[in-house]
Amino acid sequence: MDWHAKQTPKKTAIVFEEQTINWAELAVQVDRAAGFFTKRLKDDRQRVVAILLTNSPQFVIAYLGILKAGHIALPLDPAYKKMELDAIIGQVPPELIITDGRYWGQISDYPDQKIKYEEILNNATSRKFLRLNAKYQIASLTFTSGTTGKAKAVPNTHANHIWNIKVCSEVWEWTSDDTMLLNLPLSHMHGIVMGLSGIIYHGNTVYLRQQSFNTNEMLNELASGRISIFSHGPLAYMKMLEEGPPELDLSAVRLMISGSGPLPPAASDEFQQRFGVRIIETYGSTETGRIAANRLAERRTGTPGKPLPGVRIKLTREGEIMVKSGGLFPGYYQNEQATKEGFKSGWWRTGDIGEIKDGFIYLKGRRQEQIRKFGYSVSPRDVEWAMLQNPQIKAIYVMGRQQPNKPNDEIIYFVISDLSDKEIIDYGKTNLLFAWRPDKIIHLKSLPRATTGKLKLAKLRELAGVSNA
Repeated sequence: MDWHAKQTPKKTAIVFEEQTINWAELAVQVDRAAGFFTKRLKDDRQRVVAILLTNSPQFVIAYLGILKAGHIALPLDPAYKKMELDAIIGQVPPELIITDGRYWGQISDYPDQKIKYEEILNNATSRKFLRLNAKYQIASLTFTSGTTGKAKAVPNTHANHIWNIKVCSEVWEWTSDDTMLLNLPLSHMHGIVMGLSGIIYHGNTVYLRQQSFNTNEMLNELASGRISIFSHGPLAYMKMLEEGPPELDLSAVRLMISGSGPLPPAASDEFQQRFGVRIIETYGSTETGRIAANRLAERRTGTPGKPLPGVRIKLTREGEIMVKSGGLFPGYYQNEQATKEGFKSGWWRTGDIGEIKDGFIYLKGRRQEQIRKFGYSVSPRDVEWAMLQNPQIKAIYVMGRQQPNKPNDEIIYFVISDLSDKEIIDYGKTNLLFAWRPDKIIHLKSLPRATTGKLKLAKLRELAGVSNA
């Protein structure tokens, strides 16, 4: 970032609503924020600083200030309810929580840690920044359900972030001349790496937008001729097809990237026919970074492409994809047991079942119980924990149904309770992230169990109409 501030100080870095910030102005504010964190935090080791802000220049400045000071940024999703925020903050207690008036009440239980954004730009003079080897210095912590149940904190180092951007830039010819429309949540890995890290690495101009998705606004921006790169999840492209005009020329966008889940082939073909752009599908995860991607000159519908340069892949006898690469995270934060369960002889178990044909990866399903919905990785056990905070729910089992050629899995609740469907749904709206809420509720008098006490999963699948194959 400092290099861009010196070489192209007047070049626009961020366009947000009515606000425009050039690289020189951004560098000054990031320096002030970094000075604040250095002055406020001890420098004997890396400290965790949480950010509870929506997409905005304030988020970018806080995030980059934390990294420049040498500490660890923990972005918190503004869509989370208080229950979810408490669970994350309790698991990885941050030294500080940067927020604004909009979210002040959601973290009322942390008066000693919470601090308003405006304060980090005041009285910031220290420049004694903590520096470690990039291979070991953690840049960010993001939460995922992973492959083993309870949500876990995933650390990614500076080296992980840089590796991801370098390999993607190589295959997509991403340069400083590109411009990006960024609507992805900066609280998630996709937005941080494929969005913010890439912009900082190349010195691009970013048209930053709130993370709520407005179809017409996005399409108008993409048709303006100002944007050359756009990256989002499959659901965003599905919404454009459902809500957008019959035809629109988006051909000025040279990179239209899809990640965070499989894009239905029919949707990909229709998008190209209607809007004149062929979507580049990718494959990766919070733990692994980018694993595979389609190339500019070699794209196939129905596959996330070939492994990226430097990515090593092997398949187990059952077809599970295992990975080694420079984007692979160092292991779950302060969770040695989960790390051991995820690695096998140095290879990361993705939990995805697939095959390789002509060098292209084809995903066929998942080994673990993890559910994918709206770009989120959802652990059924996390949803059960949240629902059981309601004393009127006596027991619950949550199951996911994978839906071929659809971007979202279906979430099914098996519930023992006197609550009605509406009362269960209303409780979820108040207390659960939208991606955790049920698509189907099945009321039972008791959960079917064998004499050993083990759940009869085959029976539950039968009740839900889910294949036992």
